[in-house]
Amino acid sequence: MIRKSVLLAVPVALLILAPMAAEARTGFIHVGGANGGASAAAGARGVAARAHGTTTSSNGTVTHASGGAYAGTNGSRGWRASSTSQNADGSVTHQGSAYANGANGTVSSSNNFTRSASGGWSGSSSTSATNKNTGNSYQGSTTIDPTTGKPVHTGTCTNSAGAVIPC
Repeated sequence: MIRKSVLLAVPVALLILAPMAAEARTGFIHVGGANGGASAAAGARGVAARAHGTTTSSNGTVTHASGGAYAGTNGSRGWRASSTSQNADGSVTHQGSAYANGANGTVSSSNNFTRSASGGWSGSSSTSATNKNTGNSYQGSTTIDPTTGKPVHTGTCTNSAGAVIPC
């Protein structure tokens, strides 16, 4: 529930502040409570907002979620969101994602990892980026090797024609 509230607060704040940025107004707001808070700012170069919250469920699971977003007057946009939970048995889950788009390109990333109560790890992460000026791109992923518990990374760079190039 808290994650949905945090993730909804960021776009709502941007919608409220976007007209202010278009009118070149500046301002800052911060709200806080026992379980979290949110901040937003608007200025001549754009708007930004961030929110976070922590909650404990009736079964003892503690969850922290946060998110942020920005919109620049130059057309750039970006956001990030994550949530981490620790269960009463000691297991932990985490998920997160981010995205940015600007004059020079686009990048996106997502991840999810789990640590079991016995200490075993699993999960994955993926990232992609594209340079708008050259058309070059990167695609990469990281997984946890179930045998060793260590991260294994693969990544490939390609040019605008799709041919593999050195990273």
